[in-house]
Amino acid sequence: MTSYQALQDRFGRNVVHDLRVRLDDTADPLAALLAAVGATGARLGELRLIAHERGRLLYDVQVFSRDDAQALAARDAAGGIEGVEVVAMRDPAMETHRGGACEMRGRTPIRSNTDLRIVYTPGVARVCRAIQDDPAAARAYTNLANKVAIVTNGTAILGLGDIGPLAGLPVMEGKSAIFWEFAGLSAEPILIDSHDADEIIETVVRIAPTFGAIQVEDIKAPECFRVTRELDRRLAMPVMHDDQYGTATIVLAGLYAALARTGRDIGEMTCAISGAGAAGTAIADLLLKAGVDDVVLCDSAGIIHRGRTERMNDAKRDLAEWTNKQNLSGTLADAMGGRTLFVGVSQPDIVSQDMVRSMAPEPIVFALANPVSEIARDDALAAGASIYADGRMMNNALAYPGIFRGALDAAAEAITERMMRAAAGALANLVPDGELMPEMMDRATHRAVADAVRAAAIS
Repeated sequence: MTSYQALQDRFGRNVVHDLRVRLDDTADPLAALLAAVGATGARLGELRLIAHERGRLLYDVQVFSRDDAQALAARDAAGGIEGVEVVAMRDPAMETHRGGACEMRGRTPIRSNTDLRIVYTPGVARVCRAIQDDPAAARAYTNLANKVAIVTNGTAILGLGDIGPLAGLPVMEGKSAIFWEFAGLSAEPILIDSHDADEIIETVVRIAPTFGAIQVEDIKAPECFRVTRELDRRLAMPVMHDDQYGTATIVLAGLYAALARTGRDIGEMTCAISGAGAAGTAIADLLLKAGVDDVVLCDSAGIIHRGRTERMNDAKRDLAEWTNKQNLSGTLADAMGGRTLFVGVSQPDIVSQDMVRSMAPEPIVFALANPVSEIARDDALAAGASIYADGRMMNNALAYPGIFRGALDAAAEAITERMMRAAAGALANLVPDGELMPEMMDRATHRAVADAVRAAAIS
């Protein structure tokens, strides 16, 4: 991978800030600045000379850090050097989202009254009548075939939890930007201020005619299961919960790539999953349908199994019926013993090297908890893992833009398991030598996913 995201991954520093500094025009302050920032544990990216001001140099220095505290330490270290003045510290994330990360705008310029009368009244009336006579014409004469609603109530925003729909809006706008950049789709955030699954369902059903597809986003389990299931049942359009099946598609793609590298067969694989919420449930479902022999899921109370009473709900009781065919009980360590694949979508630092050693020889480890994995890469590999991936490597954004693009291009009424498996296969086929995932910044990646999904939908 060659993108800046990959650079951040290699550094293990995913928070980015820009320092603007003014230096005396000598070699010493610059060398001292670089050394001081590095001594804090931060890493340096791009260094740009902005101006030469009467014997002083103005630089922008890109700083990669683990967190905000380390970034502040780097700033203070720079400011403590003789001959260095810290002019400003800029947070690119805050600045990028200033004014919003997305917007809706017209596709047709309006430069004259003639333009206005074509795009609006009276010309638009002819288009309205055509759609009234044939509702299917809306796909050709409106933007429906390119519009996705990103629906959230803000109860499971990234690693932030239930922060509410308004505080979660920057995440939804970020996803809108991704949809447009990689799939040419207009995705509109829809914020629903309710914790009631039925209210969310009814709201989306009533506004659904505005859109060609629905992405359910960052709604907590178990409500997300009912919301997605009912919307899928009631709407004749693609509906997908990205936290569930976007994640599952990426995991399956990673598994396909790992199997190709190791020469294994998917029917030989047995899996332990840490995390029995939205993502874990969907991963288990897709892996089993793709041919994995057995999957056991664990939550904070241990293995999900038939007859368990502690911290169970309807979703987990249902889960116990179609996973864990040996009906194992016990802890996550018990679940991992002898397994060939581990998938973590839970909490940081809960898997030890001994737990990896207890797995089958040369296991595959996907430790996807963000921002800190269930086990670090070096620890997993030292314990015998043949392949390791974390949540930064296995990014949902590799899958969902192309899945929705392909589904809309095919005029599909649902996103099916076959379409998700096609997306996973397309991603695995694009993986460069020595990697587990293709390059997300390559538009060809998303086009390949879209083409595969479209073909699966219409065949």
